[in-house]
Amino acid sequence: MSGLFRKLFRKKETGGISSAVGSCCIVTERIDTYAGRGEAKVHGEIWSARGVGDGDVFEVGDKLKVVAIEGVKLICKK
Repeated sequence: MSGLFRKLFRKKETGGISSAVGSCCIVTERIDTYAGRGEAKVHGEIWSARGVGDGDVFEVGDKLKVVAIEGVKLICKK
């Protein structure tokens, strides 16, 4: 019976890749979309990141919004 109880009443896990979309992230390594470089931190994890536009450049410490995830890269905008 305890296994059934745990299954019915356990907390649902939140997080994962889909929870990053719409979240705020902080640039940890300069993002230069044209050069294909940059990193940002979201939910305590460091991700490769780029901007929405081809010429987007963001500096360390900038706060961005995650608008999508492509593969293992965050797609961000101001």
